[in-house]
Amino acid sequence: MTLTHDPAATTPTAGTTATATDPAQDAAAQAARLAAVRERLAPVFASIAESAAEREAGRIIDRDAVRRLAEAGFTSLRVPVEYGGSGLTFAQSAGLIVELAAADSNLTQALRAHLINQENVLGHPDPAFRDRWLRRLGEGAVVGNAVTEIDNAVGEGTTRLVQDAGGTWRLNGTKYYSTGSLYADWIIVAAVDAHGEEIAATVPVDAPGVTLLDDWDGFGQQLTASGTTVFEDTPVDPAEVYRGGLDDGTRVATGQASWQFLHLASLTGIAQAVVRDSAAYVRGRRRSFSHGVTELPRDDAQVLQVIGEVSASAFAVRAAFDAVVAALGDVLEREAAGEALPEEDVNALYIRVYQAQQVIAKTVLEAATRWFEVGGASATSSAKRFDRHWRNARVLANHNPLIYRARYIGDWEVNGTPPGRAYRIGSA
Repeated sequence: MTLTHDPAATTPTAGTTATATDPAQDAAAQAARLAAVRERLAPVFASIAESAAEREAGRIIDRDAVRRLAEAGFTSLRVPVEYGGSGLTFAQSAGLIVELAAADSNLTQALRAHLINQENVLGHPDPAFRDRWLRRLGEGAVVGNAVTEIDNAVGEGTTRLVQDAGGTWRLNGTKYYSTGSLYADWIIVAAVDAHGEEIAATVPVDAPGVTLLDDWDGFGQQLTASGTTVFEDTPVDPAEVYRGGLDDGTRVATGQASWQFLHLASLTGIAQAVVRDSAAYVRGRRRSFSHGVTELPRDDAQVLQVIGEVSASAFAVRAAFDAVVAALGDVLEREAAGEALPEEDVNALYIRVYQAQQVIAKTVLEAATRWFEVGGASATSSAKRFDRHWRNARVLANHNPLIYRARYIGDWEVNGTPPGRAYRIGSA
């Protein structure tokens, strides 16, 4: 979602400076910031990983986990230090996003809109908007979304944001797939105005007339709070009303390359979790099979082969993901600096993202199934919930069907047709 008051404005990203710096000193400072935030996040990640299966079994929306992440700096990784954030590079933050996904991919997905909004704010052309939101993010505010409506394309829904007789902006409508809103302090809402034109707003979750429901019924990503949000005469601050609302492909920070990046980060984390959990399962297993070749599964060459193959799959997934991080990080930095990006550069980025999507999604799904070959019935225990890795990966892959992105790649390779960038649910 692109939120803008004045599309013509072009000012540098907050926190940038024309003062020359020593590259070595800058690199050392970045490394120190990363080390500090890693130290704060490590116990939070460990706690989240330890309780992931139990929370999923009980369908527990753990707001405290997100609050602990915010307090440790996860929700402000990219926010400049002067605004209270960690000031990390895009690549540094990407690595930590994968670590959270390995602990619990539900929470990475729940924070997807927040993390995209963070990039939107960093490169936003309106200095007032940027300053206001950097301060909020630096103080720990968390953002969710309410964009999609059932049976309607984005921008073609019935949610309306109009001014009443007294001039107060009022929001009315029902949204679904409101990922992360139950964990959030603010909600980004897409709507139409009195003339049917696209408009957007940011609304506090505790604003009058806001109702949040945990009724997402997908078999995976069950703790992402991707359910229904209802707005009934909800008042909206005029400063939080934005003309133009939807991703139209003009900005990479709010485009499908960035949105898909978060899916790929979640899938990459799931791959790491599969390796972690399958290795731990084999390591602790004391019963073998009569047709096994050793007394303990941990010494069985065939079992070890499967774990090795799963580990290699996770390596391939991470390599594909890192290629996306390098390409996307470069383009985001140039865009935030106000550079007019050549079409060929943006097209190349989108092709790389779509290629990685094909590799990562398919590889993770296969690995999340393949590793079950090393265990018996105990591997399928509901208490362990090892199946959540496949279920979560399957739902993530379904968000943007692979067949359409593969077609884009093929059309690019054969006919040189630029890949589609904008993505709207419900519209061909």
